[in-house]
Amino acid sequence: MKLDAEKIEAELPDFNVNVFDVISSTNTIAKQQIQQASDKQQLVPGLVVANEQTAGYGRQDRAFYSPADVGIYMTVMTQVTTQQWQHPETLTLNTAVAIQKVIQSELGISLGIKWVNDLYLHERKVVGILVETVQPPTNGNLGFVVIGMGINLQARDIPAQLQTKMGGLTTDSVDRERLISQLSQACLAAIQIDFSQLRQQYLQNCFISQEEVTLQHGHDSIIGKVVDVDDYGRIVLATQYGRQAYNAGEITKVNLS
Repeated sequence: MKLDAEKIEAELPDFNVNVFDVISSTNTIAKQQIQQASDKQQLVPGLVVANEQTAGYGRQDRAFYSPADVGIYMTVMTQVTTQQWQHPETLTLNTAVAIQKVIQSELGISLGIKWVNDLYLHERKVVGILVETVQPPTNGNLGFVVIGMGINLQARDIPAQLQTKMGGLTTDSVDRERLISQLSQACLAAIQIDFSQLRQQYLQNCFISQEEVTLQHGHDSIIGKVVDVDDYGRIVLATQYGRQAYNAGEITKVNLS
């Protein structure tokens, strides 16, 4: 079923809303809109949302499976200040907290956060987040970023190679338009907050906390126990060399106790 553009627009009167049936990628289109706009401020806050993506992608340009009718694929376009940009990686963490809270409130489903940009249910990924910079803030001028998210509402027709990794939130019908509006507003509000104020909420819902993990950091594979995520969004591992903090990388393995 196609998304109801009028309903989304009515629930987001302050947003510049763009609703598509089929699109390559909401992040791609959002970035293009900002790059091509003569007056970028007229576009924000903005939303690009699609019923289906043909070229959805996540970190490191990995394909994100985005079939029609069973997910939410959306990108919020917004400005960022120099202060927000001091630790840009925290925008992703703030967004994860916002999504977790909305899903809990609207659907009664508790998701676990995996540093840095994924949310899980029953050990399967159901939400991916990708924050990308279009224009960094410079010399006191505001910058522009896009905050993309893909949410698997229902696990329908998942390719065989993804069935052990990817799941769905529910088998029930979901008011996607309401969820899109709630997520848009929550994410926009969350990135205005310093991560230090959301850190405890993040840690409470981070399912890899106190677990042994393998972090791929550049060409290095680091094994350690997750002991913290600090005020700057860095994951802190207790390794054989002591405590180490990392602001980038990918958790490739989790040994759940």
